This record gives sequence, C-alpha cells and structure tokens, in this order.
Amino acid sequence: MEYRRLTGEIVFSGKGLHTGEDCRVTLSPGGPGEGVTVDRGCGLSPLDACTFSGTGRGTEVFLPCGQSVKTPEHLFAALYGLGIWSVRISAEGPEVPALDGCSAAFSEALLAGSRPIQEGEEQPEPFALSSPLAVEDTGRNALVFALPSGGLSLSYVITYGGTPIGTQAADFRLSPGSFKSLLAPSRTFALASEVRSLLDRGLAKGGSPENAVVVEEKSVSAAGGLRFPDEFVRHKMLDLLGDLYLLGRPLRARVIALRAGHDLHCRLAERFLFLSAARHSRKKETNHV
Repeated sequence: MEYRRLTGEIVFSGKGLHTGEDCRVTLSPGGPGEGVTVDRGCGLSPLDACTFSGTGRGTEVFLPCGQSVKTPEHLFAALYGLGIWSVRISAEGPEVPALDGCSAAFSEALLAGSRPIQEGEEQPEPFALSSPLAVEDTGRNALVFALPSGGLSLSYVITYGGTPIGTQAADFRLSPGSFKSLLAPSRTFALASEVRSLLDRGLAKGGSPENAVVVEEKSVSAAGGLRFPDEFVRHKMLDLLGDLYLLGRPLRARVIALRAGHDLHCRLAERFLFLSAARHSRKKETNHV
C-alpha cells in the first residue's frame, strides 16, 4: 500500500448530514511522530486516544476534553483509502461536512493536496492481527470478524428484504487506485420508510438528493441514477473502512461483515485498540525485565 503526506492545508465546508448545521474541517500535515490527531477547539488529541460510538446512525468521536465530532466516517475512509496517516484534523461545528454523501469529493481534494511518502521518510506502523477476532449482535443476526492477513481486504453482505436492495455481497482489497474508483463514489442511503423517523429524531436534516440515495418500496431515488448496481453494499464497505481509521494506523487483516453497521464496526475497532494496548504493555514489561 502506498502512503501519502499532505503538502499543505485543505479545508472542507458545508452542511452536516444529520444536524444540517454549517460545518468546517481543516486538514494540515502532521508533525513528526504525531500520527493522526483531532481538535475541536480544545487542543490536538491522538485519534487512538479518543473514544467513539456507532450507535447514532453514524460514527461519533469523543475527544478527551469532552467535545465530539460526528459523522467523520467518509472523510476517514478517504484518508485511509489514500494512505494518509500523519494529519491534523481541526473541526468547527458538530459534524464533518456531508459534501456529496460519499468520499469522492474528499478523495479528489486529498489526492491533489498530497504526495507519495519518499523512501527514508516516516511511515505508519501497521497493526498486524495475530489471531481471529469477532464481535456480534445476536438480536440482529449481525456479525463482523477479522482474520490475519498480509494486507487489508473487506467482504460485506447486506440484506434489506422487501426493498429493491435485496441481498448484496461484495469484496474489496485495498490497493493504490482501488479505493478512489471502486468505493469512494458510493453514496449514503436510507429507506424512505425511515426518513420521517430520522427527521423526528433530529437526524438527516442535511440530507438531499445530491448527497443521499433514498430507497422506496419498489424503486430507488438517486440523482443521476445509481453509480454501481451494488452501490449500497459498496457504501457499507466505505463506512467500514472509515471506522477502521479510528485505529490511527493501517490494519493488516481480512475483515468480513454480515448485516453489520457502525455500531459493530466501532466495537471491532475497540477490540483492536484493546489488543494493541495489551501487546504494548507486554512489550514494555519484557523490556523492563
């Protein structure tokens, strides 16, 4: 996998997908040894030192200072997909801007504003999974599990019975160029039957035909039509990739998700971070002895 580094500041602004509020995110190159850091007006915090949740129809990152940033997953997916692991992320407003409802706009700007890391420059240390790991939601018959692998590959299965989506399955292996063409353009979606409920809960206020696909009982409403016949499952893999960026470094694993979502993605990331911390602690004890 090729890694890249920002060459300067990049700013994204627009409405938040759920709050509908004006939001702004500024990305700038990270300092030596910083990795991925996040700020919302209270100082930079390492991403892997933050907590997070996927229970609110999207991912939310909680900073140690008490502030939070909602719906970062599409931006995070673009950063992961392009191999950018040294970056300062400064957010103004409660959310990351929705932009086009996927990672295409983020990817275009990030690709134009970055360069490949050269030999001898600092590179991220991947997290290599050593044994299988799984999290599940038995009530929804949902599961995400990961197996050791030399790189990152994703497999996803979704089922929306009684809708035009039906059952979709797809595989994706991260490589230079694959993210931008195969996952980045896949837009977020919602069932028409859920939209009113979402609005009543104060969500989806920034949704529009330009940034979301709405699935009716027998048809699909999407500006310009669907970009892929299986755009729905591709977007699920996009979300998964963005949630795995919460690790703060690349993952070497084969991740397989069945009827999952942000909640299980985040729980899996928590397990990875727990294993990483335990491994680091054992290494320190060994060195001390």
